[in-house]
Amino acid sequence: MRSKCHTKRQKILEVAEETFRELGFEGASMGEISARVGGSKATLYNYFSSKEELFFEIAFSAIEAEFETTHALLDAAGDLITVLTTFGEGLLRCLYTPPSAIEVRRLIFAESRRSDLGKICYERGVQRSHARLSRFLREAMRQGKLRETDPAVAAWHLYGLLDSTLLRRCLLRVQESVAEEEIQSAVRQAVAVFMAGYGATGQPEIAR
Repeated sequence: MRSKCHTKRQKILEVAEETFRELGFEGASMGEISARVGGSKATLYNYFSSKEELFFEIAFSAIEAEFETTHALLDAAGDLITVLTTFGEGLLRCLYTPPSAIEVRRLIFAESRRSDLGKICYERGVQRSHARLSRFLREAMRQGKLRETDPAVAAWHLYGLLDSTLLRRCLLRVQESVAEEEIQSAVRQAVAVFMAGYGATGQPEIAR
């Protein structure tokens, strides 16, 4: 049976999501959200320390299950290229295919210059993902599947390659949606370049 706190938290998230959609991030205030929920601002702050944190929880909840499933792929058995490919495809689906995912990323980048939204997303999303990918790459290096180097830097390079053909077009509104075929093509090219740069001698090549 759900606790009263959990039920209250879910009600806040539902009302806040509706408020953000109606008024936008800038127009929605904690005061407005608390009034719609029914209660004081102090109660709202007991659950969420800021509007930015509240927005992140709403945005992340839409992809949380797929985020966890995607990163669990890094623990799966399989050859390195296959694991990197399935991970990359899952990651790009999280970032580009849920409804409003691209618009949310645009908003996060825009708001980062005037609020802590970008920092919160970086610490709670990007850094979590980066830590898990870095551990995976470190183990691949230990096993001789990749050349020895800084796994944290290698992880950043892989992220950059995965996003390279889509990010700018989507953020700059040249493209409003991403098809599955585009994701697969972007990942195939990214993994090929990554393995060309980081693969150990004797690793099989991936089809371009």
